[in-house]
Amino acid sequence: MARIKYWSFVLDEEGRPIENASIKFYLTNTVVPADIFLHPTAGTTTTTTATAITTNSDGYFELFIGDEWESNGGYSAEQKFKLVWSKAGIATSTINDIDVFPAIFQVNETDSTSLEKDVKNKLISNALAFKWTEHVEAGYGTEPHGIQAVNENDINTDYNKLVSNSMMNYMFSVLATAGTISIGATGAVVRNFNITSWTSSAGEYYTQINHYIGRDYPVVQVRDIADDQLIVPAKVETINENSIRLWVSEDIDADITVIG
Repeated sequence: MARIKYWSFVLDEEGRPIENASIKFYLTNTVVPADIFLHPTAGTTTTTTATAITTNSDGYFELFIGDEWESNGGYSAEQKFKLVWSKAGIATSTINDIDVFPAIFQVNETDSTSLEKDVKNKLISNALAFKWTEHVEAGYGTEPHGIQAVNENDINTDYNKLVSNSMMNYMFSVLATAGTISIGATGAVVRNFNITSWTSSAGEYYTQINHYIGRDYPVVQVRDIADDQLIVPAKVETINENSIRLWVSEDIDADITVIG
């Protein structure tokens, strides 16, 4: 329940208060009496036709209008009103289209198409609030605001997640091979990997390394952990800008550094 206080002073042309002026309050542009209250919280509705309201010695009067949540009778925020005051010996005066309610209206989160969706009469527009309730109530597996779940088995770099599939794929692959995650802050990006398992092929051994540096021909260093010596790889194949296939002649435990 909420009631809005409406008050005013009735003055003559010289700014002097008009005492005992009769106040009438209607729905705008009509002679339909508006439902009013005489108290901010107590009592039921009346009208200025049923209950006389007059100005005091200062020309002041007040009344209360219920909003749409007023259980005893109220109006929506779009409703406007008409004020009429009169007194014997002075001309009757009228003011139409009085806004009693605050200028900030309730958001309609189901509206994304109407002409009012972008009207700046709310804390946020209908368009901005569209489907907000659905978003905040979204559960696991849904995509609020178009933010999709990460798939660490994919390597696409679409900007529709908190982190890309590519980044998460890199992190999981590094952790799986006991590598060191390195995010470069300068022109040179360094990735470190520890390789203890190779695939045998035609007398040589290879492994695929997903470095995600974004360059086709990075520099590759191979260190044999057993004797702590750098060795020359048999071959380095560029698969794409984020992956290489590294070949060595022996099945060794090695630390691999990729620089790009």
